[in-house]
Amino acid sequence: MKRMCQGVAVLAALTWSGLAQTQGPPPVMQIIREAVKEGKLAAHEKTEAEYVQAFRSAKSESHYLAAASMSGTGDVWFFVPHPSFEAAERERKLETQEPLKSALEAADAHDGALRESTRTMWAIYRPDMSYRMDKLNIGKMRYFTAETFRVRLGHEADFVAAAKSFLDAYEKGNIDAMLLCYQVVAGATSGTYVFFGPMETLKTMDGMRERQSAIRQAMGAENMDKLMRSAGDIFLSIENQLFEVSPAMSYVAPQTAEADPAFWHPKAVAKTKPAQ
Repeated sequence: MKRMCQGVAVLAALTWSGLAQTQGPPPVMQIIREAVKEGKLAAHEKTEAEYVQAFRSAKSESHYLAAASMSGTGDVWFFVPHPSFEAAERERKLETQEPLKSALEAADAHDGALRESTRTMWAIYRPDMSYRMDKLNIGKMRYFTAETFRVRLGHEADFVAAAKSFLDAYEKGNIDAMLLCYQVVAGATSGTYVFFGPMETLKTMDGMRERQSAIRQAMGAENMDKLMRSAGDIFLSIENQLFEVSPAMSYVAPQTAEADPAFWHPKAVAKTKPAQ
C-alpha cells in the first residue's frame, strides 16, 4: 500500500474499531485505491503483509482496513481513519522515524511492481446522510458495497435533498441495513460522494429486492418515480462495487480483532511432508 500521505497515525479511540463504539465513524477518512496488475493479486497480498508486519513490529497505533473488489476491476481499497486533518498532519512524522521508515520503503519497492496505479482520496463523514451507524461492528464486517455518486455542478443541494428523502424512507420502512456516507474533498471529481453498505454475510444481498420494495412503499410510488426521473439532471454517474474485507492486508486495532480473533489473526496451516 503506497502511502501517498504519510499521516496515518490516529487517536486510538477513533480508529476503525471506534465505529462500533459510541464515538461514531471517523470525521476524516483517507481512502487509497490500488489497481493491481492482472495475475498479481496473490503476490500483491503477500507484499501488503510486509506493511502489516512493519507496523506491527513498530507497535504502531496506526490502523487501517483493506478490502479487495469482488466486482469491476481488480482493485484493493485501504481505509485510514483520522480524527481531523490537523491530527493527520501532526502525526505525519511517525512514519519518517526509523526503523519504520526503512521497513515501509522496502515494502513499497516490492509492492510498486505489482500496481497499475494508485489513487488517494480524502473524505469527510456526512452523518446527515448516514443510517444506523450505531449498529456497525467492524470486527464482524466481512463485505460491503460502495456506491459512488458523481454530482453535476450546481446540483449538490438537490443531491443532498434526494439522499435525505431516501433516508427518511429507510426510517419509515424500518429498513434493516446500514449506510455510511463520505463526501470526497480531495482526490476525485468535485461532487463525489461514496455510500458504504457494511455486511456480515453475502446473504444480505439476497434481500435486496425486498428492501427496495419496502423503500418504494415507504416513500410512495409517485414520489419515488418523480425522484428517479430527475436523477439524470442530478448525477453525472453512479458506480456500484462489491468488496470483501481482507484480514491479511489489514492492520486493525486489538479491540477490532477481539470480535473474531480467528478471522483477523488466522493460524498458519502446518505443511505436511510428502509420504516417502
